[in-house]
Amino acid sequence: MAETLFHCDDVLWQRFTALCRARDETPGAVLRDLIRLEVKRAASRSARSDEVIDERLLVRLRLLVAEALAASESWGQLQVELGDRGLRFIPSGGGLLLADAATGAAVAKSSQVGPAYLDLVRRFGAGFPGHPRPGLATQALARTG
Repeated sequence: MAETLFHCDDVLWQRFTALCRARDETPGAVLRDLIRLEVKRAASRSARSDEVIDERLLVRLRLLVAEALAASESWGQLQVELGDRGLRFIPSGGGLLLADAATGAAVAKSSQVGPAYLDLVRRFGAGFPGHPRPGLATQALARTG
């Protein structure tokens, strides 16, 4: 087990140790927990950054989505237009994902390649067919009315 010394302002250290005593914890236990959380947070952030989409791909996807939107006046038309480009939208959480039409593999969030889901709801006047959270569309449409 490694033992490491670090410098800390005396007043801050006194406040910290008083807080630890009030919680009936040792400063060492609290610091170990904080270090563990920081390492976990950094690993999680690193994993997310590994998933970042190549900017050139995003530019191409934005163009394809813009072309499909320009030719669409409904969700159905948008899906057909995206399908002609090898893509489709699929519901996910509180929004949509752009997916490969053939494999269904997610490519990007809708908000990364075009309007966010609620903006599309307002544009088409309805929620995405079969979206698991229809209340989001209802709320978005109520705010525009």
